[in-house]
Amino acid sequence: MAVGKVYSRQQERPHLSYHRQALVRGAIVLFAVLGWSPLQKAQDRQSGPAPSSAQDTYAKLCCRLPRRRRSRVATGPGACGQPGVRRRSVQSLRNVILKGIPSAGMPAFPLPDATVDALVELLKSLNAPAADSSVPGDKAAGKEFFFGAGKCASCHMVYGEGKAIGPDLSNVARELTVDQIRQALLQPSAQIAPGYGLVTIRLRDGGTLRGFARNRTRFDIQVQDLKGEFHPVSLDRVAAVEEEKQSLMPPAKADPRELQNLIAYLSSLSGIRSGPSPFREVHRRVESIFPES
Repeated sequence: MAVGKVYSRQQERPHLSYHRQALVRGAIVLFAVLGWSPLQKAQDRQSGPAPSSAQDTYAKLCCRLPRRRRSRVATGPGACGQPGVRRRSVQSLRNVILKGIPSAGMPAFPLPDATVDALVELLKSLNAPAADSSVPGDKAAGKEFFFGAGKCASCHMVYGEGKAIGPDLSNVARELTVDQIRQALLQPSAQIAPGYGLVTIRLRDGGTLRGFARNRTRFDIQVQDLKGEFHPVSLDRVAAVEEEKQSLMPPAKADPRELQNLIAYLSSLSGIRSGPSPFREVHRRVESIFPES
């Protein structure tokens, strides 16, 4: 079992306001995409005209994304799968690039309109939720695998079916990109959902408690054990909290076709169930009891 740092009662650092945090996150994202530095800016001036495509611009300016692969994946720091970018309008992203965010230390980028438009489109595509993407695969077969051989429903719920040990996936296609879904299936420990980090609590009386750290304050920690029961524990009773680096979820055991079908199914879960509306059925029953005269 891999064990991380030990949690202690330390003075919490002051937090920025919500809007300030949003501005800082936006600046980090665009820094990641534009890779700005004074040296880079000088090199850009010497290199002649701007590249002809967004991909060329990205390749030229994204010096801070060394781990990013050629395919769209959510491994680059801040460029992919960012809800903050997803919520911004096209005009808002244009303004951030052209005017910068001085309070967050991000300068303005006087790029040609066509280049800005191409970068904005690329940013939007990198952050598009799976529900808005065209995903190949057999959704019906993916659902069958999810509730059958894949045993995904033994820990996850979808539209009220399954078990609520892991995150509810009913709206996962609105929350993650296709690449994030793929990574979550193949490398579940790479990005653990908030509130689902495993911890082992060692109590002063010699007992232990293992489960998900749902909430933490300076005074207590709330743990949900692997049976689903909640345990609020005062830190006065705690000797140490050992944080595990591995997710409880194992990597998906599926062949390439099963994996693609599963991704297609998960990419269709947008929080809205297809089929007749339950309200329509209620209305029909009411009309049968109280027919109009």
